[in-house]
Amino acid sequence: MKLLNRSYVNPNLGGYWLLIGIFSLLFMACDELPILEFAKTPPKQTPREAYLSALDSNGLAHTQLAKSWRLAGTMAFTDSIIVEAPFLETGYVRAENPEALAYRIDLKVGELLQIRLVTEPDSMLFFADLFLVESTDSTLNFRHLSNAENYQTDSLAFEAEETGTYLLRIQPELLATGRFTLELIVQPVYGVFPVSSKGNRDIWSFFGDPRDGGKRDHKGIDIFARRGTPVVAAVDGIVRSVRDRGLGGKQVWLNDNQRRQSLYYAHLDSQLVAEGQRVKAGDTLGLVGNTGNARNTRPHLHFSIYRRGYGAIDPYPFVASQNKESPKIRADTSRLGQLARVRLRNTSLLAAPQTRSTELARLDRYLPLQIIAASKTWYRVRCPDGRSGYLPANKLDGISQRINTVRLTETTELLESPFPSAAPVSSLPTEEDVAVIGISGNYYLVRDHAGAAAWMPAVER
Repeated sequence: MKLLNRSYVNPNLGGYWLLIGIFSLLFMACDELPILEFAKTPPKQTPREAYLSALDSNGLAHTQLAKSWRLAGTMAFTDSIIVEAPFLETGYVRAENPEALAYRIDLKVGELLQIRLVTEPDSMLFFADLFLVESTDSTLNFRHLSNAENYQTDSLAFEAEETGTYLLRIQPELLATGRFTLELIVQPVYGVFPVSSKGNRDIWSFFGDPRDGGKRDHKGIDIFARRGTPVVAAVDGIVRSVRDRGLGGKQVWLNDNQRRQSLYYAHLDSQLVAEGQRVKAGDTLGLVGNTGNARNTRPHLHFSIYRRGYGAIDPYPFVASQNKESPKIRADTSRLGQLARVRLRNTSLLAAPQTRSTELARLDRYLPLQIIAASKTWYRVRCPDGRSGYLPANKLDGISQRINTVRLTETTELLESPFPSAAPVSSLPTEEDVAVIGISGNYYLVRDHAGAAAWMPAVER
């Protein structure tokens, strides 16, 4: 299947600009299409679905450019890009090449994904949708969970209610040209640590650690602190119980009704709240001690979370702070949207902008790539076959210098992509000397008379 949005299209084609003109006239002439009116669509539709419905109702959905745009959104699910927070990427989209980008990120129950997508110009509409990746023995499914509202992508937050891999897809509206900057940050759902003035480094025992010689598992985390250190509410809630008995000794149970779960504070030296009391995050519940079965250990807080229908769940992601500072982009962003070619043979295309990442493919020397985004010292690139991945910026050369020159022995059609089914875009006459600027398999990337890049079958010099 030939995917126009996944190949290099000659932007100088007259037919393309005719289509752009038709689109522009239809957009200006039609009162039903304005993006701000999409709120009138049925509430079950996402903004992207409403946009597609508007295109369909105005007779635009069956144009080749709209089909390519829709297909780009579908094909984004096949990308294997995996990122870790904090993550920062700047990219470039072009009107003539409908694009959709996907980012997979692993999240745990109790983590909050913060998404910030800024565009230049700021009038450019982006659709952002978040999916949970669900795998079976033979297929991958993508369950839609959340989406941004129109023009509301600059500050989004999603709380993970399931541990798994999530996929964020972003896609600009049709005919959009400009830059975007995407930032992903993960933080704990509870913004207050359970022990005052303490943090991750004070957790010395974790969920699932063996207890009693392996007879049972630890149902929470242990946070060590001096006796008498304030123990505080990690979330707004209602005190369900104040007890002094059993393994937990002096304990407080706090209901988090929003999430249908209870927070358990144990081994307290003293309790400073009463049953039924409403508290705010940060309010003191008691003081650190070592009552109950902790009397022979150093003072610490045993902190657990029990979720209705699940029992004890790992509390660490709910309270453990994570790095908020995204790495700076050091790759040259002036190259975004440009073609480049692989500098060395057997270059690894990676799933993430880091050296120790999954290898997606081995790329041949001189393979042309589209630079679509930059992160740290890496470029996100798209191959002629549609695959995307990351390469270090220093492993790409520009295409201004020719690789070699070939002389044509017959009139030769130039193609929009390096595949037998690719559509012709122009032709070159016999006896023409052609500058080769890239190679993909049995095809050369060359420049036509107008200076545009196009493909032709490889020939002998």
